[in-house]
Amino acid sequence: MREQSKPTSSGNAASAESLRDRFVYGAVGLAIIFLALWAGLVLIVPSLIYILWVSVGELVDMFSRRGIRLSRSFLLVSGVLTLLASVLSLKMFYPEVPWREIALGLVILYAFGQALFSGADITNLAFNLMAYLYVPWMLGYFVLLRYSPDGSLGIVTLSLPILATFATDIGAFFVGRSLGRRKLAPTVSPNKTVEGSIGGIVAAFLVLVGYTWLIQGVFPFGHGELLIFSLLISLTAQLGDLTESMIKRYCGVKDSGEFLPGHGGILDRLDSLIFTIPLTYYLLVIFT
Repeated sequence: MREQSKPTSSGNAASAESLRDRFVYGAVGLAIIFLALWAGLVLIVPSLIYILWVSVGELVDMFSRRGIRLSRSFLLVSGVLTLLASVLSLKMFYPEVPWREIALGLVILYAFGQALFSGADITNLAFNLMAYLYVPWMLGYFVLLRYSPDGSLGIVTLSLPILATFATDIGAFFVGRSLGRRKLAPTVSPNKTVEGSIGGIVAAFLVLVGYTWLIQGVFPFGHGELLIFSLLISLTAQLGDLTESMIKRYCGVKDSGEFLPGHGGILDRLDSLIFTIPLTYYLLVIFT
């Protein structure tokens, strides 16, 4: 998710092309995501494994620029194990068993064992565990939220953070581009502005108000709770965006990869959803 500050006259043509591509890729991406999520596990699991494969490759390549050797095998194996545990957590087999917590424990043991037999590099161990929590662990929540509160309503519930995240991105882009003055996090992402952040929050709320009005019952609370929900989701979406910007700045790269040549990697597209999907699941479990 990217936000641009107000362009100069010389950059109008490039900005217009970037804006057009932003909408095209965003619309296509949303359509693909909703198709996979609507189809259920038969498409969700393969899609998430593919996302896991690409995103792990991007993380490994980025951190290698800083001399940090992330273990591709560890992240892929632990990621698939976590996705499997997420599926089992849908009360398919032995619903009383905390499958994801078991997977997390096994992953931690695996990480320490691998570190002990490959040089006992504590710093490298910490980075590998951080990378696991950042992508593989978070991806499992796509499965959990898709089937919460049940399989028939899960796709509608899951659409809330997706639409709010997309609206935050677009609102922050437009407001930051036209009104942005005060820097939000200059050391991490110089183009982000306070005005853009507020614009993203407002856009998320307006989109969710319209969506919940069109589809009655998708959000089981009133407008006050919807305002709080949209605020939390929008802020979390921006946190996810800034987190990935922080990682890219640390690694000295502009984009996480070349998944979309000229428009960044897959983590550049999913950075906010990686945070907003789990938060929505937490809120759903706590308040419903």
